Amino acid sequence: TTKELLMLNDDDLNRYARQVIIPNFNEEGQERLLNTNCLIVGAGGLGCPVALYASAAGFGHIEIYDQDIIEISNLNRQIAHKNNHIGNSKAENLVQECLKINPNISIISKKKIFDDSIDVSNFDLIFDCCDNPETKYILNSLSHKCKKILISGSAVQMEGQLAIWKSGLNKNYPCYECVFPRTNEKSPITNCREAGIIGPVTGLIGSMQVNEAIKEIALKNYQSTAGNLFLYDALTLNLDKIRLIKNNQCPVCSK
Repeated sequence: TTKELLMLNDDDLNRYARQVIIPNFNEEGQERLLNTNCLIVGAGGLGCPVALYASAAGFGHIEIYDQDIIEISNLNRQIAHKNNHIGNSKAENLVQECLKINPNISIISKKKIFDDSIDVSNFDLIFDCCDNPETKYILNSLSHKCKKILISGSAVQMEGQLAIWKSGLNKNYPCYECVFPRTNEKSPITNCREAGIIGPVTGLIGSMQVNEAIKEIALKNYQSTAGNLFLYDALTLNLDKIRLIKNNQCPVCSK
């Protein structure tokens, strides 16, 4: 069965007025956002700004996966979670905060770990907002296999990374595992719990993730930034863009 397409109503036109007047965006771009299914994996430092901005922008269908509960140490960066939410589910709370911004979208929470048993075929776009390397590899593999756009962010201390992965849609693009191959070596500490994190870094990277998603879905005649890795240094305020090379022996995307 074909899904019934959502059309803009008068309330939508008022709500998204500042977007639809942008050249190359228009009402058609907004309708594409309204009909987009998004998966957000992680409801923390990156997942909060991603979900809030995606909801505000009018991504019509959003699912959020996170099994964690809110702790006081999350509050320096996880901006959807408040002091009186400590002990509650991150995913559930983030859904409620998004609905306060935009009650017209469909958004649901999944209070469980994201693993390779989850069917991503109904999603158009996947936001990787997790800080778990294994989950990143799973998301990459599923996104490639199901031909989905994967927008991956990470942040630690005063540094952030962003990349758009589209290897399933275009065989010339590298995938996440091309650039970050699996290894048995012990990786350096890359999670906030052990290494620390400045809140605005996650806010910036999360905002950039949604910015890229809007461009991928809504803009006409848009040159994708996939195939690049963006490195942000909050100390020097540098944003470096690195052109990525596909690994022709990659176990995920070279088959």
